[in-house]
Amino acid sequence: MSVNIEMSSFFGLYTNDTLSVDVEGKTVRECLHALVERFPKLKRLLLDKNGNLARTYDYFINGQSVYPKDMNQPLKNGDKFSLLYVIHGG
Repeated sequence: MSVNIEMSSFFGLYTNDTLSVDVEGKTVRECLHALVERFPKLKRLLLDKNGNLARTYDYFINGQSVYPKDMNQPLKNGDKFSLLYVIHGG
């Protein structure tokens, strides 16, 4: 099953400016792990020590925010997974 991951430009530093990639996976977790397998520099940036998405990021599935829901959320073939860096401050 193929899911398209689109990333904000911030991630281009770690992906040789590739900001859209198709990965295979049935869940959010599987897709994120496929992404970091393809771009290993993203692993320490995106995932915490338990393999979950770090809190400084948000993600959307087909335009709907789903963070911080379960990383085992199922995805369907053709879903669009958008990964964004969250800017903190005040």
